Amino acid sequence: MNARTTNNSSAEDALITIENLEFGFSRELIFKGMSLIIPRGKVTAIMGPSGCGKSTLLGLIGGRLKPKRGSINFAGRRVDKARGKNLYALRREMGMLFQNSALLTDLDTFENIAFPLREQTALPEEIIRIIVKMKLELVGLRGAAELQPAELSGGMARRVALARAIALDPRLVMYDEPFVGLDPISMGVIVKLIRELNDALSLTSVVVTHDVQEGLSIADYVYILGDQNVLGHGTASEIQNSEDPMVRQFIQGLPDGPVPYQYPANPYADDLRHD
Repeated sequence: MNARTTNNSSAEDALITIENLEFGFSRELIFKGMSLIIPRGKVTAIMGPSGCGKSTLLGLIGGRLKPKRGSINFAGRRVDKARGKNLYALRREMGMLFQNSALLTDLDTFENIAFPLREQTALPEEIIRIIVKMKLELVGLRGAAELQPAELSGGMARRVALARAIALDPRLVMYDEPFVGLDPISMGVIVKLIRELNDALSLTSVVVTHDVQEGLSIADYVYILGDQNVLGHGTASEIQNSEDPMVRQFIQGLPDGPVPYQYPANPYADDLRHD
């Protein structure tokens, strides 16, 4: 398993192809020469330690951020070159589940899911009502249509946000840390929904997470990011059996290793000594 190459999917199997990506904020590079493939119709987990650029990668795929170099292709179209109406057209084919759910607090559950349909389509209200009810049924919350966001538990809010993410029947759904802050039951529900919705609706899913167990349990393919690039990639089994020391440190949750416990500093004795 070569940590610096993409997976073995052919170009025909890929929904997203990223080549020689370079991106950073200010002077600090987050990605340098990174390439990867997101296979069509699969669940791909993007994992790695905090600060390695997992959520940033979603921003690049969605066109919110622009790379310094390299290309990002979505269904054969250059996201990094798209502007204006062309970019909005691409984004209509993408759904996003935000880490904090990002529900509109002044709207009830029904209206939160109806919002993108009203903004992006000219569908009549009766059709919108049917679509919203269908999406709520898919996530098991049809009976919660009139609840306000403040009345929802964390797990329920995440499911409402998922229903909204699939309201426009996207080709791609991106999940930014979908398991954060959930109790074990709610987490199990979200894991089940991601897998089942991906298969039932013929979606392509990209799940950004640092939760190793859940990420490996749900994914058809896994990328481990770090050190400005792809540290390792493969199936869950291949990642678990990786010999790469940085991949093993992350997967096993080791406190010290290639990613050191101690942040670089002057010698301890020098710091204690008075000038």
